[in-house]
Amino acid sequence: MKILWFTNTPSLYKKTPSKYNGCGWIASLEQIIAGEKNIELAVSFFHTDECFKSKQGNTTYYPIPLYNTKSKKLKHNLFYNKYDEKEITYYLKVIEDYQPDVIHVFGSESSFGLITTRTNIPVVIHIQGLLNPCQNAYFAPGSNKLNLITQHFFKPAKLFDLLRVFSFFNYNVKREAEILKNSKYFMGRTNWDRDVTSLYAPGAKYFYCSEVLRDIFYTSSPWQLKNRDKIILVSVISKTTYKGFDLILKAARLLKELTTQNVEWNVFGVKEYKEWGDSLKINYPDVGVVLKGIADSETLVKNIQAADFFVHPSYIDNSPNSVCEAQMLGIPVISTNVGGISSLIDNTKSGYLIPSNDPYALAARIIELKNNPEKATETGKNGRKSACARHRKETIKNDLLNIYEELNNANANHKSINFNGNV
Repeated sequence: MKILWFTNTPSLYKKTPSKYNGCGWIASLEQIIAGEKNIELAVSFFHTDECFKSKQGNTTYYPIPLYNTKSKKLKHNLFYNKYDEKEITYYLKVIEDYQPDVIHVFGSESSFGLITTRTNIPVVIHIQGLLNPCQNAYFAPGSNKLNLITQHFFKPAKLFDLLRVFSFFNYNVKREAEILKNSKYFMGRTNWDRDVTSLYAPGAKYFYCSEVLRDIFYTSSPWQLKNRDKIILVSVISKTTYKGFDLILKAARLLKELTTQNVEWNVFGVKEYKEWGDSLKINYPDVGVVLKGIADSETLVKNIQAADFFVHPSYIDNSPNSVCEAQMLGIPVISTNVGGISSLIDNTKSGYLIPSNDPYALAARIIELKNNPEKATETGKNGRKSACARHRKETIKNDLLNIYEELNNANANHKSINFNGNV
């Protein structure tokens, strides 16, 4: 059975197995699928390489070099919404060459999913985040687009980039809706992403399949309770308004003002976020918040193991790998109850869920767990147990192979592709 992936990452392209260190969950998934004797795998992705295809190990790679020069990138940025057809034409060229039995598209955010209406080969959309719900929760309470523009008004380069990002995001939102409405098959992992896709495509088939995490989170020693007065927290987010950095600052300030606890809150993924500090009039060091920037998996493991609790403050999310990885290590997790996170955390048993935008509940839960080490340890162990079962590689591999088999059997006699865009 020939499987073609369209992904937003090169996965294991140009990486030797001996040097692989778990660079992303798609690469981890390729590791366990590419060696299957009944599977031929190809992976296609945007890249600077000019070669049409390259066979490395058991995988055939199709780099897409449409934007591999500065001039091409600039033109693409200037006329972003004009390039879908050009991209689709290239995707169809890859499909024509590889002749897959099943096409697996990772994510609904890019133009990859538009091929659902251009081929009768079964296409399954693997839901990652969902842009339309993200648009609904894009701005944290107390902020809006005008606030961000005002904050960057005297920084023309940053303001231009900000407006460009908004424009791209809004276009991607509309395109995603079109993709979801025209898709026959979805793959997801939470009750929430199943519900959202059922709204857009009520007649589509939904398959459950969890995600493989980075190798180091399977092999690292589990978290151990710390006997100390200081509270060390860790969060992994990105510099996006709906990821909840403001909630971190608000909760940290409450802990500083209303308790006697010494708190250190290490935030990875963000190097600076002056806008929120200025807006809330909170100086990060004054409330114990330390911005650590982007870190590799080894650094994250080390810091999670050294912390007391892992906090996920987002306003919208499907099944963030940061939460899953923290659970795999066995650290007690506190998260906002948004999107698909309730499919990951059984409240008070395998972690703690708090209302979105509630710094008081978050601060109170941190103190509660600090004062109840037995409860913290128990929830951490339960979280690790559920995560180990949820992310078991053999189970995920078998689930995925069964999905491919069902799709292949349902469309065994698919028609050939007409490259004028008709089936």
